[in-house]
Amino acid sequence: MLNVMRKYAYSWGIKALLGFIAIVMTFWGVSTAFFSQIHPIASVNGVRILADQVDRKSSNMRRTLQSMYGENAAAVLQKINLRQEALQAVIEDQLIAEEGRHLGIHISEEALADKIASTRAFQENGQFDFRTYQEVLRENGLDPTEYEAATREGMIQETLQQMIDTGVQVSPDEVRHAYDLHNEKIALSYLEVPPQEFAAKVAPTDQQLQDYYKRYSESFREPERTRIVYIHYQPLAMSGSVAPSDKDIEEYYKRNLRSHFSHPDQVHARHILIAVPEGASEKEKADAKAKAEDVLKQARAPGADFNKLAAKYSDDPSTRMHGGDLGSFPRGQMIKPFEDAVFKMKPGEVVLVETHFGFHVVQVEEVKSAHVDTLAEARPKLIESIRTEAGAKLAREALNQDLTSALSGASLDDLAKKRGLEAVETPYFSKEEPVKGAESDRGLAEAAFKIQKGQVRAVPEQGAPYLVKVVDRTASEVPPFKQIEPRVREVFIRMTAESDARAQAEKLLEQIKNPADFDKVAASSKLDIHKADTFTRATQMVPGIGEFPEVADAAAAVATIPGVIDRVMEHSGTSYIFEVTARALPSEEEWKSDEKSFNDEYLSQHRAQAWTGFLNDLKAGAQIVIHTDQLGTDSSNSSDSSM
Repeated sequence: MLNVMRKYAYSWGIKALLGFIAIVMTFWGVSTAFFSQIHPIASVNGVRILADQVDRKSSNMRRTLQSMYGENAAAVLQKINLRQEALQAVIEDQLIAEEGRHLGIHISEEALADKIASTRAFQENGQFDFRTYQEVLRENGLDPTEYEAATREGMIQETLQQMIDTGVQVSPDEVRHAYDLHNEKIALSYLEVPPQEFAAKVAPTDQQLQDYYKRYSESFREPERTRIVYIHYQPLAMSGSVAPSDKDIEEYYKRNLRSHFSHPDQVHARHILIAVPEGASEKEKADAKAKAEDVLKQARAPGADFNKLAAKYSDDPSTRMHGGDLGSFPRGQMIKPFEDAVFKMKPGEVVLVETHFGFHVVQVEEVKSAHVDTLAEARPKLIESIRTEAGAKLAREALNQDLTSALSGASLDDLAKKRGLEAVETPYFSKEEPVKGAESDRGLAEAAFKIQKGQVRAVPEQGAPYLVKVVDRTASEVPPFKQIEPRVREVFIRMTAESDARAQAEKLLEQIKNPADFDKVAASSKLDIHKADTFTRATQMVPGIGEFPEVADAAAAVATIPGVIDRVMEHSGTSYIFEVTARALPSEEEWKSDEKSFNDEYLSQHRAQAWTGFLNDLKAGAQIVIHTDQLGTDSSNSSDSSM
């Protein structure tokens, strides 16, 4: 929810702009740039894609995700292969540029100048200011020629996308039908047959377990694992001897004053969300508001603990267990009703705010007025930034030297000690498991599996690379039965119990010929009838069970209401029999209220799908070769794969 509420990626216009199209200095420097020219990461219709292009795109994407997700960025980054995503983005950029040229799309110098002049980051008092333009680019390490080229490419993409968008239209009947399906309201009763009741009765023999092991041996397969030693060249660890002079500090301060040390108005707030689902009835809204008002009353009571109230009541999963903490944010980052309210509040004040998410009980922790850090205030951060930049350079130099030494036989432990660093030896890990000491860096694990046993390679990590040696590698295998017998027994019992539960549910369903039989079968089987509160089909969340999209679709297909879904459905091993007790399309009043916003959203989704299809067609018709070993490691051996 916090991530959705943060409407913009950056708190200031310049950061939003630069987060998407900035061209920054890559960590690898001249020596590796030359290396990349010899060994490109990929080629698109014969045009080479070099490592520094992917590095720049990866850096941009990382900053964008960090600004969007804040403290949650590390968890998000751990789930994606950022470098691979960056490569795909660079490939798409190349294909779009080619298609633009093929279609004769040309961005004139005048149009480019107008685009840059209209960018708020480059304006003073509403007018483009060339000095400001130069300062902003310089502060962010951007070259004007490259920046303008990137802006031109972005304008070509905008033109192409507008052409695609123009060709996508939707009819009123199509939109209304989609709205009805999306907002159809469903109410259910259900019987559940849990496997736990059958598990105690399962007593497998040794022969049954061995037969099960043989039949499903692949399900017990252990993945390939590796063990490595690595040195992490973190800039601050490398810059221990760097002591910036007062002149260096002052010059760095002046260069980065606007981008790093100027702060807009900010508010630190917490919230407790009482959610109102999309398409909720007036009664549901009223009930949610009443609940929110009760929570508000509790939060305003003397000695109230907002943390505990958030944990108990909030429907925002991303902040609930952190006291509803939204952190500090400037104007323009939260949705407008929420922002308008919190920027009028005083520290300690608690109010109720309504947005399209529901009702928010909001407490303001702190209000910070817009200010510019003085040189004295910024000094610790300045020293750290200067040392980090210097450390990155030292890390690059040390890595290049140590790689040469390691290839000549020097041990990583000795090399690390010489640098005052640590050579970390990991336990065995698979591609999907975290690496000891580098748990948040998914790329390290993936890169390690592209290095052969006994080999040493440099692994890119933005600003802080690794020197890695693969100590050992174990092949994927199915362990012997005796080694994993307890695990086989556990799986056998669980799967048998789930199968028995389903068989029992199938027998019960056979006895239900009409809705009246539903209650009779429940009573004769001594099963409780559970009620699921009304939910909209689009949520695919069955109250009391959780996400269960199959049920929403099956409920929509029941011919007569009330009516029983004609098959047993399973969720987390439990078997369910469902009766659809009510089903209704949204009212005409609801449609009229939502018509414009839903139409816009529906059209936007179809245009996004058309653009994705257009890009996929470009890829399908292109000659794309990816050198997979160059993507994650600095290996000199090339292994090609075509798309």
